[in-house]
Amino acid sequence: MSCGRLPFARSKCALLAASLVTVLTSAQAQGPQELPPVTVVGTVPLVGHDLPADQIPGSAYVVDAEQIRRDRPLTIADQINRGVASVFVNAAQGNPYQPDITFRGFAASPLLGTPIGMSVFVDGVRVNEPFGDTVLWHLIPTAAIGSLALLPGANPAFGLNTLGGALVVQTKRGRTHGGVEAEIGAGSFGRRAAQTSIGGRAGSFDALLAAQYQEEDGWRDKSPSRVRQLFGQTGWQAGNTAIDAIYTFADNVLIGNGLAPESLLASRRESVYTYPDETKPRLHFVNLQLRHALGGDALFSGNVYHRRLSLRTFNGDAEYDDGGTPLDPTDDEYEAENRRTATRQWASGATAQLAWTVGSAAVTHRLTVGVSRDRGRAEFSQYEQPANFTADRGTSPDGDFELDVRVRGYNVYDGIYLTDTISFGARTHLSLAGRYNRAKVEIRDLTGLEPALNGTHRFSRFTPSAGITFAPVPAATLYARYSEGYRVPTPVELTCADPAAPCSLPVAFVADPPLRPVVAKSWETGVRSARGESLNWSVGAFRTDLRDDILFTAVGAGQGFFANVPKTRRQGVELGLSGRAKSLRWGLAYAYVDATFESPVALFNPVAVDADPSQPATIDVRAGDRVPGIPRHRLKANAEWRIGSVVLGAETHSASSQFLRGDESNEQRPLSGYTIANLRASVELGAQWNVSARVNNVFDRKYETLGALNRNAFDANSQPLDGVGPGPVERFVAPGAPRSFWIDVQYRFN
Repeated sequence: MSCGRLPFARSKCALLAASLVTVLTSAQAQGPQELPPVTVVGTVPLVGHDLPADQIPGSAYVVDAEQIRRDRPLTIADQINRGVASVFVNAAQGNPYQPDITFRGFAASPLLGTPIGMSVFVDGVRVNEPFGDTVLWHLIPTAAIGSLALLPGANPAFGLNTLGGALVVQTKRGRTHGGVEAEIGAGSFGRRAAQTSIGGRAGSFDALLAAQYQEEDGWRDKSPSRVRQLFGQTGWQAGNTAIDAIYTFADNVLIGNGLAPESLLASRRESVYTYPDETKPRLHFVNLQLRHALGGDALFSGNVYHRRLSLRTFNGDAEYDDGGTPLDPTDDEYEAENRRTATRQWASGATAQLAWTVGSAAVTHRLTVGVSRDRGRAEFSQYEQPANFTADRGTSPDGDFELDVRVRGYNVYDGIYLTDTISFGARTHLSLAGRYNRAKVEIRDLTGLEPALNGTHRFSRFTPSAGITFAPVPAATLYARYSEGYRVPTPVELTCADPAAPCSLPVAFVADPPLRPVVAKSWETGVRSARGESLNWSVGAFRTDLRDDILFTAVGAGQGFFANVPKTRRQGVELGLSGRAKSLRWGLAYAYVDATFESPVALFNPVAVDADPSQPATIDVRAGDRVPGIPRHRLKANAEWRIGSVVLGAETHSASSQFLRGDESNEQRPLSGYTIANLRASVELGAQWNVSARVNNVFDRKYETLGALNRNAFDANSQPLDGVGPGPVERFVAPGAPRSFWIDVQYRFN
């Protein structure tokens, strides 16, 4: 990787070199060093060759069930946000169970219209939803997680959409996580939770059952939520064969009222702009897995799965009506409208994988070859209903719902992948990987009124990867890697790609020109040092160039279209330092993430309307302008002190400023950065009981995690604007949660 245009460009390579020299001279001076326990990382979707972390040509983040139990995250996104500096979480949905995260500038979000750049796997199944590649974090029960790994970069082994990284989750098994666990807790904003799991084995059979319930009123107005999750596993293992049947169920009700004008939040932070904004997902997920040792070091793995998701939404919105005379504001008004959507999604597929080892003591090959097919079908319906505004900007119905759109989308993704880790002795490891992807995406109009919607789109590409790790001394490892990733347009993007016929999200579909697939080319290099638990550090740099990135360009009031942007880039530097001194553990992590447009492009202005000629129709983006919503600087620190059976902990998260969505040309004042601090404490009461308490945002900082430009439809008295034009352009923001408290009690019996 060249030092290029990266900040600290000349110093970066010098820093890496100086770090290596420091490690070498230190090791020679001190003699043999204490080595840390070996952490293994799965580098393919199914169980295969798990590599020691020091043989991975990148900075993998790995967490086991015990760490998750101690951290007590609300969702998986909370867990990786605590441990990875390059992860940033915003509250775009305004709901803690629907976080919108970015990793190195690539998103994994539940929000349609967000350009998804990460893939998420649960027990070898890609759970990005078929309709828009979205990730619904609240469908993955944390009580059932046995381990998770965040693998950075465009990794071809994990297939489509792995542009910036892959999050790999393995759930618990009765044979490895036996015993009984139970937990109850309560805290601020009416939050209460309970979860339990029981697992064990009897002869060749094992089983595990986990249930989780969470409910809260929400800290903002009109924002209650309820999460119900059930996980079951049963397995049989005898001789060289193991079979597992896994089932996950979720039935949730989530209220997320999103962004609000700064002027509204200035008078009351709990305010919401309009309501209701309700999401009701219901999931059934069955996964059958087979593993069979073929003799020697060969292992066959396979799975067959089926996911069925019903997703219903209800949104109360403000719609602008120019009265038919764009230049005369006297007949303009904002009207209330209710939107109801129903999305039924089915996903099924299978993967077969063979892993084996060949070679000698001098050169060893750990090979994996796999094939996969994933099929998705989504039926989407949207209904609209006239409504009236209540005194506090809610909506009440004033008529019947009418069908606005009904479409069906299909996708079929086929892939074949091959990986080879070549070890030249104990110090040098070369990693090669490649995948051929073939995709077909179809759209069908179900109303009979839009036959031009019907179409079939096909894409194919081979994506390679090559990386190397070299350990000049046992306590230090140098690494470098080049890889490519590939993302094809989803049905929701292909049916909403015409600037002349913008869509609302959830979308009102039209017949649109096809989009081009996204190609990512990624470089990564760095050095890391591990000296037992006493001191670990790492320095790394990365760059990913995207060609034909797909972005949703808004046209105000929730409307817009998807378009290819010729070139964008994500690049940065990551620094990590951690250690332990007797009873004190500590860690410090910093990330610089620079996300930019690399070619000029004219994007739709989210606040442009015919009635306001002062707003240009397009945002003229120049090469080098920053992508909104991504802070450049992030700093995370934590410390934990054990005193007998008592553990005290503290952590801080800092993020720098970011530009607002709708300001891709970077002309507006950016959203301010912030720092928040959290405290926690726990005490062990005997061998089975643990009581813990947590305080988030200890100093009750007022901060915002995301911003966007939009027009305010209401006056200072919450009355809809009437006869004055389209209303003022304002900054809408996602407020961060205020200070909150949480206490829970855990019981464990193994």
